[in-house]
Parts: sequence; C-alpha cells; structure tokens
Amino acid sequence: MSEYRVTAVCYRSQQLTALQLGEGEGPGQWTQEPHEAGVDEVVARIRAGDTVCALLRDETRVDVGPRLKVVEDEQGQPTLALDNLPDDCLELADLERF
Repeated sequence: MSEYRVTAVCYRSQQLTALQLGEGEGPGQWTQEPHEAGVDEVVARIRAGDTVCALLRDETRVDVGPRLKVVEDEQGQPTLALDNLPDDCLELADLERF
C-alpha cells in the first residue's frame, strides 16, 4: 500500500473533476511529484487500500490533514470527501484550487 497526498482540487460547475495527487509524505519527501489525477483514479487507489490524505497549507507551514474517503454523489456516482470528525467543518472544496 502506498501513501498519497492531495495538494489541490479542481471543480467544474460545483463538481469535483480532478486533484493534484503526489506519492509520498509531502513537500521534500515525494517519491512522485504531484500531478493531475482524475477522481476515478483516486477512488481506485483508495479502494485498493492506499492511503490518500489532504495536504493542508497555511502561511507558515504544511500539515497532513484528514484522509479522503469514497462517497456517492447525488447521481449515485463515486466521488471523494474528507473523512474528518463530524464537528470539523473543513471540506475537500476548502483545499487550494488549480
């Protein structure tokens, strides 16, 4: 199983369409630099047992955020969301955009 980090997300018409996905523990520790990956590719990695986490940035540091999980959208298609605590208001859409 591999470790992946999501550094940014892309939405079109309020639908998640792609993510910047890198393999490794994050900046300075990548085994594969972040690249554009489709939602289906990330869903497949999670279902295969890989760990995919958000990489959260603020003005002074970068932290590993919550894991991503597979959920169904309104049409019943697989998509992604953050697997965080119910009282945590952070959403995948809050990550940097590209």
